[in-house]
Amino acid sequence: MPTKKTVGTLLDLSLNGVIRFIETCTESVTQRSYWISTHPPVAGNLDYAEKRAGDFVDKAVDWLRTYLFTSVPWYHYQGLVDLFITWLTKAVHLSKAIFRRSNSPPESVHHAHVLVRFIQLVIHPRVKNLDLSAMPKVLRDGLYRQLDRLSGLEVLNLGSGNGESSRQNSFLSLKRLTNLTVLTLVSDCQNETLAIIGQNCSKLKSLDICSSGGITEQGTTWLLLCQNLEYLNLFQTSQSVAGYAQLLQGLPKLKNIGRCDAFGQVMEYLARYRSVPAVLPITHLHSRDMSYQQLQLFVKFCPRTEHVNLYVDEDLGHLLTPLARLDHLKELKLLACNFYNDRVDRLLRDKGRHLTLLHLEHVDELDMSALRLIAECCPNLKKLVFFSCDFVENSGTLHTNPVFKEPPFGKLESLVCVSESAPNVIEFLLIHAVNLKSVQFGSTAWFNDQIVSNVLARNALKNIEEIRILRSYELTMGAVRALLLACPRLRVLAEMDGWEGISEPELFRLRGDIKSNNWELDTFITWSVTG
Repeated sequence: MPTKKTVGTLLDLSLNGVIRFIETCTESVTQRSYWISTHPPVAGNLDYAEKRAGDFVDKAVDWLRTYLFTSVPWYHYQGLVDLFITWLTKAVHLSKAIFRRSNSPPESVHHAHVLVRFIQLVIHPRVKNLDLSAMPKVLRDGLYRQLDRLSGLEVLNLGSGNGESSRQNSFLSLKRLTNLTVLTLVSDCQNETLAIIGQNCSKLKSLDICSSGGITEQGTTWLLLCQNLEYLNLFQTSQSVAGYAQLLQGLPKLKNIGRCDAFGQVMEYLARYRSVPAVLPITHLHSRDMSYQQLQLFVKFCPRTEHVNLYVDEDLGHLLTPLARLDHLKELKLLACNFYNDRVDRLLRDKGRHLTLLHLEHVDELDMSALRLIAECCPNLKKLVFFSCDFVENSGTLHTNPVFKEPPFGKLESLVCVSESAPNVIEFLLIHAVNLKSVQFGSTAWFNDQIVSNVLARNALKNIEEIRILRSYELTMGAVRALLLACPRLRVLAEMDGWEGISEPELFRLRGDIKSNNWELDTFITWSVTG
């Protein structure tokens, strides 16, 4: 059966208590400021009353910020800020939902305005990490104006924008954020912003400015001043081939430039204009449309590569051959190819023993022989992904117990299969991966109660923690009960609302049992595929 929920630590209880205290303060300030805004002095008017109410809220926020940051130990500031932002984001969404009701009380608008002002609580030089990407726009606007006061920031995610003036003006504040090591600024970064970053953020290690069409070689030249850069995402910018080559040669620690479909052309540019062959520190390749000759140049210039994400598509069958010369290859993602005709099988025989991640997407010619080859040649895999692959259905008996020289999939912890897969494929994968912690299957997997029974009968899934199966047509509550009895570490059992073999009353009773028994089991979490 699932384990019981653990008691929260004193630290967690304390920080959550502080958040409840902040919530109480917002309610008290809202009530008082609303009274002030609706009761102007005898000689005043409503505009003057609104101003007095706003001043009252600002003073209350200033007092509360001082109180919090002088009462909480400095090494817990970040944890408190993270919890507060999560709570405030939910509170703002709820306040907006109440306001939109036709019968909402008049003070609901005032309450929303007060909540927005409370975002000023995070303005403190000791805050090191700030993520604006998931915040409502009204909260982001409140922070844009005071970014320069967050001088201690090391990690800043500004998310994406549409070039609104308040956001563009906030980019000027980056000159004050000299401690930044990670910066995300998507969609509307400009060359002028890169000039500010290059001249003031010398500690920067990671910069994501993808989808910013205004970025050109003129702006990225400033990034040569950021000599500590290791990750630079310029995907869907207007960067030129010469500009990429300049960055690759001028940044001595650059390991990853994100997705770059011109990577092959960059390699040709380096080969054409360098008299001495370059050896670059690049460890990641993510590209499309690379030719065999370009991939040979890449292997020559980037011998330390550990991660390859390659779109193969139409090929004569030998495109992947140069990858066999990458001695440090650990993670391999291949899209749009044939397992045998494109020699994926040969590559796995050569490099499979060192792989920890194998991601196959839109790969054809997969069959039980291919799965056995992966099992034999890739004993150190930690994550295995099949996405929209074409599994060839084998005829004959079930091949779930072949003989291997060493136990297959012994280190596999995560399995994602969003592909049409027959029962023998599912059983083969689940039975042999004895240390699986996370499993995700798409709606086209032929999952049923018999498969669950067969897998559990082989003493599998003892270490499983998360199971996500999207839209099963045959799984019933019998399979759920069997999993609960056989999987003591199970914490997530997701997407059961889409299992047609389970009725709403059955699911309601199960969730009631989870609550009454205090099990550490989440059945509400949504579908998520990463990797």
